[in-house]
Amino acid sequence: MGWLFRVGLSRKELIAERTQEWERTGDDGMEVKTTCLANCFRGNTFSGVLWSVWERTFQKDDGDIQPTERWIACDLLRYQSDAWGYKDMDEAMGPYYYSCPMKYLEMVPMDQFGGNTEWRETVHSHHERRRQKRRNAQIESA
Repeated sequence: MGWLFRVGLSRKELIAERTQEWERTGDDGMEVKTTCLANCFRGNTFSGVLWSVWERTFQKDDGDIQPTERWIACDLLRYQSDAWGYKDMDEAMGPYYYSCPMKYLEMVPMDQFGGNTEWRETVHSHHERRRQKRRNAQIESA
């Protein structure tokens, strides 16, 4: 999928729109509710990544009729030609972005909700490299 640009929205407004919960009720009476449990933006003035954890529930007649779904989303954000745009992806797509907060991986356990093992391993490696780089910088400055 390509990029979608929203003319007239600030980055803050686009993030609010991209993380807004929604619900709908089907003709069969099944209520589907999708909620953003956590989100953060990692980037700079003109581009970055919006990480978010989503949960979707399915209810009918006050009872769950389908297991709850939970996943990690990765929206690339970019400012171009006076408009903010986004390209939406999720963990299943194995995005080439690894700054996802570690706590988000914990919020979506593989054994319960599934996920992309290879991508998660790379996220762990990314954070370990960053920790090591900070340690080395502290040692050099001491």
